[in-house]
Amino acid sequence: MIRGRVLIIEDDVDVAFLISEYLKQAGYTVQVAHDAFHGFDKVELFNPDLLVLDIMLPDMDGFSICKQIRATSSVPIIFLTARRERDEVITGLELGGDDYVTKPFEPEILVARVNAGIRRQQLLSTTTPIEHTFIESLTNREIETLMLLNRGYTNKEIAERLYISEGTVKGYNNVIYKKLDVRSRTQAITKAREIGIVS
Repeated sequence: MIRGRVLIIEDDVDVAFLISEYLKQAGYTVQVAHDAFHGFDKVELFNPDLLVLDIMLPDMDGFSICKQIRATSSVPIIFLTARRERDEVITGLELGGDDYVTKPFEPEILVARVNAGIRRQQLLSTTTPIEHTFIESLTNREIETLMLLNRGYTNKEIAERLYISEGTVKGYNNVIYKKLDVRSRTQAITKAREIGIVS
């Protein structure tokens, strides 16, 4: 079953190939561009459901690409970056990026981020206005956390899968509870199922 179309704009051939293979195994149709020039062409012709975008490219930086794409499209964008500086991450998100993954990364983690990004976009296009408000308020990482909560993972297990601290997971949980207007994990999962975020 085809889950969606993903465009990878990444100049490192090996990295692009690795991501492509993992996404294909997960059921996605994938195309790759190794520079901005061909990336813009593929955005138009391939019409991706999600874009994996490297920040450092030979002909244009990923931030500038994101800014141009955002002028005409709301396609989810996940940045790939070797930069760990907080300001760089904030810049990308403020320009319209939806998420970021820092190199080196586990391919499974990137696939999970792609799943969450596409799931969020699909939900936003099919839900009622009230449901839309709930979903739009959730970040990709919060939806990813909800998916794992729904599968019965503990906070510790979620932290291990997402490569974050258990305290950070608890923080995500509290934000999710507030956004969904619930008070517990069980209530959050129930409401997420009613809305259609998880099944």
